[in-house]
Amino acid sequence: MASTGQTERSITFPSKGQPAFMLEGIVHEPARAERAPIVVLCHPQPASSDMNDALTAELARSLANSGMIALRFNFRGVGKSQGQQTDGRLEPLDLSGAVDTILAHPQANASKLCVIGHGFGAYAALLYAPFDQRIRTLVAISLPLFRTASGFPRPFERPKLFVTGEFDEICPLYKLEPFVEQQKGPKGIKVIIGARHLMRGYEEAAVSAIMKYVNAWANMPGV
Repeated sequence: MASTGQTERSITFPSKGQPAFMLEGIVHEPARAERAPIVVLCHPQPASSDMNDALTAELARSLANSGMIALRFNFRGVGKSQGQQTDGRLEPLDLSGAVDTILAHPQANASKLCVIGHGFGAYAALLYAPFDQRIRTLVAISLPLFRTASGFPRPFERPKLFVTGEFDEICPLYKLEPFVEQQKGPKGIKVIIGARHLMRGYEEAAVSAIMKYVNAWANMPGV
């Protein structure tokens, strides 16, 4: 997809569940969008990060520059999003609200929905995505493997990419490989050479690897 420039606008939207909380987000739109693929981005650990995380923001801009519509948002209790943090117990409801919101975009191609999560965001994405058939692919960056010891309620069997840093202390490759091997359906691993868990200083390499995957998926018919 050709680079077309992008615009950013702030929005608020409700989480799913009762009570619903109003969450803040930023929608990134290409200059021209017509039946555009859509991507929701989930930020790392809420206690120390938010939707303005360097990699999350750079990914959103790159996606829009590639002709896609992207939404990054703050989980409950982060920034101006209402509610309290629950360490993953209820945050999947926030992702559910974000998915409903981006699917309602008038230029969205509802058959092309991707979720990208980084760290805690990857964990929340893997908790929620198996229960939402509208999500067609998933990118899990630096998945905190200590959170996965008891497994997930349901496997995500659609195409997925796992990304880790060469020196990721939370998601080391030697632990990620056996985890990914057990996952059902199409899957792959990409290692960002030199990077640690949050990809600081390696955002460009991470964005390049992830964009290559997402662009290939977006251009693939019927996936």
